[in-house]
Amino acid sequence: MFKKLWAVILSASLLTACGSYSEDSSAVNVQSESSSVMIQSDNSDASAPSAQPEVTTAGQQEEKKADGMQIVVGDKQFSVTLESNDTVTAMTEILPLTLDMSELNGNEKYYYLDTALPSAPEKVGHISEGDIMLYGDSCLVVFYKSFDTSYTYTKIGHIDDTTGLADALGTGGVTVIFEMVGSSDTEYTVQDVRNLCDFLLAKPTEEDLRGKPYDLDNDGVWSVFDLCLMKRKILE
Repeated sequence: MFKKLWAVILSASLLTACGSYSEDSSAVNVQSESSSVMIQSDNSDASAPSAQPEVTTAGQQEEKKADGMQIVVGDKQFSVTLESNDTVTAMTEILPLTLDMSELNGNEKYYYLDTALPSAPEKVGHISEGDIMLYGDSCLVVFYKSFDTSYTYTKIGHIDDTTGLADALGTGGVTVIFEMVGSSDTEYTVQDVRNLCDFLLAKPTEEDLRGKPYDLDNDGVWSVFDLCLMKRKILE
């Protein structure tokens, strides 16, 4: 009797976690590099995903506390870990930004913002690939190569995974989107749910999804867990 009662409670908690969203199709297996997740229609007996997201340790959560921004170049997205300073606070208030950045020295892209930001320049000594910094009080710089420097910058953040960054930025001018991701202020619609669901099922979408704030758990990829979080926000 106790086992049956526990099974009912567990099933109810799993149903609550992802909310409710009806699909006129049978169960579909969605394959990713690390897991296989099943999305089940509401009229089926099975209602919970067959794989759960990995549990992050306290140390990993601490490392991700400052996350929340990404840059988008073409169809590539790069997550950014931000510094904790007045420059970052002021910059996040004017996001999102779509900037036509210029090339300089074969190692950086830059753009002079219309608005000056608070700055606290320092001699950084060394630039690492993926550094994002402020030169002066208005020149936003993305570095795609590592080198030593005598110049002073205010640190903004660093791209977590720079794989493909140099190729995405190219050798000339390039359009770069700076945006916050996973913000609690973002309002999602049923269309956003359909967009993300179609993406996970590898279906064509009517609109361009580049730059969409669909990485709600800030892990750098769009997954079924993001879909669950999105549906929960809508239900709330």
